[in-house]
Order: sequence, then structure tokens, then C-alpha cells
Amino acid sequence: MKSNHFSYLAVQKSYLQTGLLFLLILLVSFSTSPVVTAQSAESSREQVLEIIERTVADLDPETSELQITELIELLEELANNPVNINRAGLDELAGVPALNLQTARAIITYRETTKPFESILELLEVDGIGSVTFENIQPFLTVGKSADLRKDLYLNLRYWTHNSRLETLAGYQQVLTPREGYNRPDSLGGYLGSPVKYNHRLRYRSDHISVNLTQDKDPGESLTGPSDFDFTSWHVAIEDLGLLENLIVGDFRVSYGQGLTLWNGGAFGKSSNIIGSAIKNDPGIRPYTSYQETNGFRGIAATVGRQFQLSGFYSNRSRTASETEEGFVRFPTSSGLHRTTNESNRRLNLNQETIGGRVRYQTAYAIIGVSGYHNLFNQTVEKGTQPYQLFGFEGRKLSALGTDVRLNMGPTTIFGELARSSNGSFGGITGIEISIMETSDLALAYRNYARDFQSIFGNGFGEQSSPQNEIGFFTGIRQQIGNKLQLNAFVDFFSTHGPRFRNTRPTSGFDWLARLDFEPLEKIAIYLQVKAKNWEQEFDTLDSFGRETLFMGEESRFNARLHMEYFVHENVRLRTRLDLVQYTETFSSTSTGYLMYQDVRFTPSAKLTVDARITVFETDDFNSRVFQFENDLLYVMSNAMLFDQGQRSYIVFRYRPSSHIIFRIKASTTLYENRQAIGSGLDLIRGKRKTDLGVQLQFKL
Repeated sequence: MKSNHFSYLAVQKSYLQTGLLFLLILLVSFSTSPVVTAQSAESSREQVLEIIERTVADLDPETSELQITELIELLEELANNPVNINRAGLDELAGVPALNLQTARAIITYRETTKPFESILELLEVDGIGSVTFENIQPFLTVGKSADLRKDLYLNLRYWTHNSRLETLAGYQQVLTPREGYNRPDSLGGYLGSPVKYNHRLRYRSDHISVNLTQDKDPGESLTGPSDFDFTSWHVAIEDLGLLENLIVGDFRVSYGQGLTLWNGGAFGKSSNIIGSAIKNDPGIRPYTSYQETNGFRGIAATVGRQFQLSGFYSNRSRTASETEEGFVRFPTSSGLHRTTNESNRRLNLNQETIGGRVRYQTAYAIIGVSGYHNLFNQTVEKGTQPYQLFGFEGRKLSALGTDVRLNMGPTTIFGELARSSNGSFGGITGIEISIMETSDLALAYRNYARDFQSIFGNGFGEQSSPQNEIGFFTGIRQQIGNKLQLNAFVDFFSTHGPRFRNTRPTSGFDWLARLDFEPLEKIAIYLQVKAKNWEQEFDTLDSFGRETLFMGEESRFNARLHMEYFVHENVRLRTRLDLVQYTETFSSTSTGYLMYQDVRFTPSAKLTVDARITVFETDDFNSRVFQFENDLLYVMSNAMLFDQGQRSYIVFRYRPSSHIIFRIKASTTLYENRQAIGSGLDLIRGKRKTDLGVQLQFKL
């Protein structure tokens, strides 16, 4: 097997050399950098982790890793760069989790008619913000500085470097248990590189400048030098400069409207957080810093204007696609993995050129926008041959155009988007959110995406991220019951216009969720959640003459959860969870599964936090699998899927020796009682145990 590795020290040497590019900015800005105590930063960090865990745990367990990772990165980005409530616009405020257009407008009204915010605590004086909402938004907001730097001359260096922050982040992860792909030679399809996953990020930010370099090597990929990372992302951006909201050169993400036309940022979906599930508050164009290789654009983008706003972008990047014959490929892959000779040979073999933009007008009661794009591949993309793929995109050119609106009328917000792809098909969503007094909220949403609606950059609300081949009606309610109880519930009915995955004809189904939160005492929180999903599915069977035929049956999945969180000491928090799962399908017996864990967080000092968990699980089969979100390294997605019988445990250390340095380490292991092998193919582990290790070093100024 080839050995294309180089030492960790060589990587770090290159990493430090790259950092010298930022040294001048660092030296100038260090004197103006804000000082944050380790204790306050650690407290805020713990709060952010709890919000992230609660958010991800409430998502549909079938949500893709890419979507979850984007959502985690969205929340982490907000936590690391809080929104200034004295300067932020309506969209920026409404994009903060647990805020909507009504509360965002109330914040703006307060600062314009009463006074600027001198403390985050003053948000409790704003209409519509109670203690629960305040706890959820506090880590993502700041009051900023009192000086208005926009009045300074742009040639003043302090104007550009005010509130400077420099962050370096280096991470190492590895499955320590040997896997099949590393035992095979290249000629037999083995992995070319080491099992180490290594990535690093170097980012400088001020109020008006953002500069970033991100590099990533996945397990199995080769790495022969500092410039040989499989994925490198970078950008240089100017932000908040009068009418120029941003100008980005390099990598960026674009999210417009309700996501039917363009959306490649994090987005919330169906969960127990009823308000904000169906509606999106578009962030527009933003710099891209993710380790995800297949998302985002590369080129130049800009946004200008305030009430009337115009944004546009041009992107030219290479993608990886499977070749069917010369000049013909499948749609680009989303894995971003180039570990074997075959994967490496087709790396970045498809060029994708995209131009697009948006016009938006904002009034006191409405936001109206029109957005669109035109996309060109340099090879012909062929659709698949399965029934559910017959209406997918095919060709080299594709365009889409959409118009969206959000209306705010007192306690009511109405939203919607209608989009058309270049083949003449439409996708649409409309909905309403209503606050009924201070104790109740109601959300309704209807979506209808044609079976051949082809918006390849869309990410609309629904059963799947791609807004295609779906009709659905969503109803959700939040009800506060006294001071200690809160009920959140939704039901969503959906169907398809044509075949979906594993089917040859249209199907339908529904899912629902009910969650009751109870806080009997200040340091005890309990919730009971019940969730179910029922959908039609085709099965092979024999008719009365013994001939094979397709029969439309049903599949259903039921999940019940009891979760308790309590403090036994001011430095010790415990969590206990029991999950029960039941899966049923036509012609088969019911399969069941359960998961139970005990979780502890120990904070002996402001510098050290320890998270540990022991989980036991047992399922009858893969269909009754169970999931758990885990604490992990920064920007790392960890939604463990477990099935069969076994135990899983992990421990995470987060040590902050100073306000500038954070060290994280996670060790985890899964032991199966009824297996002699884990995984399959090149990821096959011979044995019943899988052990992982991750280490991360973060340096902040």
C-alpha cells in the first residue's frame, strides 16, 4: 500500500507559516481586542452546548449528517460572533434562534423609541421576550460598543480593526480500531492515506473584515504536503460598510427567501420548537468557513442597500461526479471523499459555473424579494434510471426564479415563496405563525413541490431537504400551562406526486409529535416526548396465482422518550434518558428497541469541564435503531446511530488554561454483545468493539 503521509509537525509548520500572513493585523488589533474572563466565556459556552444539543436532539433522527452539521455550524457561528442588538437589522435579529420577525421588530422599536441597550438583561423589558426566550437567545446577542465607528474615516486603521478576533483551530480524529480499507493494497481498492482525520482553521475577524483559511483531510485520504489537503476553503470579506453590507471574494454561502430557490446554509426543520420550524429568515450572502466540501460557492458576491437591497454572486468551482461515459456524468456527489484510486481519479472532474442574485424591498410590515440563478455544467449530467429518479435534473443548463414574502401584522406573520425551474415546473410554500396572547403560538404551513421541480440549490421545508415531489400540510402549537408546564405539538400530513425512493408510484403518510416540558424545581427539568411516523411503502409479495407482484403496504415508527436533567451540586449536572422505539411494517413482525443513558457534567473549576456518558441499547434490527446526540469537539457533528445490542460510553474534556487557549479531547468506545464484525466494505471492523479518539486545540485572541 502506498505511504503518502507526512508528519504532524510538518503540517503544523505550514500552519504556522500561513498564520504569519495575519501577524500584522494581529499586532495592530491586539490592543483593541476585548478581554473576556475564562469563567464567563466557559459559562456561555456551556449554555450554547445545551442549546445545540437540545436543538439537534429534537430533529428527525433520519436527518442527514450534512444538514445537522450545517445547523451546528450555524449555531456555533452565531455564538462566536454574536448579533449586536444596538445595530443589527430586522433580518439579522430574526435569524437568531428563538427570535422571529415580531420580537426582532420589538427589539428595534425599543432601541429607537426608548433607548439603546446598555445590558443584555434589558431584553427582558421588550414585549414578547420572557425568561425562557431570553435564556435561548442570550448566547447569540451582544450590546456591542457605544461608539459609532461608521462615522470614522475609512482610512482610520482602528476603524477596520476594531473588535479584532483571531482564532486558530486544529483538530485530529481517528477510529483507533483497524478497518478493512487500510489493510488492502491500492490495487485492490484500499484506502490511499492514513486513518487520521485532520483539519485546521485560521480566521481573523473585526467589525468590518473577515479573512479565513480552512483545510481538511478526511480518513483514508492521502496528504503529501501542506498544499495537498483534499479540501481548502478561503475567503476575504468586507462587511457593514455603509450601504455595502458585504463584499466577499472566495468561498461563500447563499440563502434566500424560504429556501425553494437558493439555500445552502443551516436550517431548522420539524421539531418540538414549533415556532420557526416551517418559516425561514433568510440571511442572504455570508462567508463560508465550513469543513463540508460540497456545499457553498466559490467566486465573488456582494450585497448593497438597506431598505431596498440588491445582492448578486458569481461562482466557478469544481465538483466530483461519477462518470457514465465520456462527457456524461451523474449529478455531483455530496460526500466529498477521495480515499481510493477510483475516487481520486474522478476528483473535481466536473466544472460548475453559477450566477445569481436577489432584489429585496423592506417596509415596516413586509419583506418582499425576488431571487434566481443560472447554472452551467461543462459536462452533461444524466439522471438515474430508478422510477423515483425519472424527473430529476438532466443536461448542462438549469435556471430557477422565485419570489418570496414575509408579512408582519401585529401578532401574526405570514410567509411564502413561489419558485419556477427552467423546465416550467413550480414549487411553493405558504404559512402563518400567530401568537395568541403570551401563552400560545400557532403555526400552519402548506407546501406543494411538483415532481419535476428542479431547483438543485433549494432546501425547502418538508420531508426531504430537496423541495421536489411533495405535498404537505403542517400544523403546530405551543401552549404554556402555568409557570411550570409547556406543551409543544405538531402534525404533518404529506404525499407525493410521483414515485419516491423504493417505490414505483405515489405515496402518502403523516407524522406527529407531542412534548410536555415540566420544571418542578429550579434545578430540575423533565420532558416527555412522543413521536410517530406512518408512511406507505411498496413490498414484493405473491398473488393468488403465485406470481410476484408489488403490494402497497405501510411502515410506521413510534418513539417515546423520558428525559430528566437535574443538578445534584452547583458543579455537577446529571441527565438521564430512556428512549423506546417500535417499528412496524406490513407482512413483518414488529421490531422494538430501547436506549438508556446516564450523563454527567462536572465543572470543578472555571477552567475545566468534563462530560461523560454511559449508554446501553438493544434493538431487534436496523429498522428499530436508536439515536443520541453527543457532546463533541467544536464544529463536529455527532449524532450516534445505534442498533443490535451493546453499550457505548464517551468522555469529553474541555480545558481552558487561559482566556486565549482551549483544549478539547474526546474518547469514545462502542461494544456490541451480539456481533463479531462492525460496518461493511472498506469500513469493516473485525471484532465487536469500535474506539474513537479526537483532539482539538483552539487559540483565540
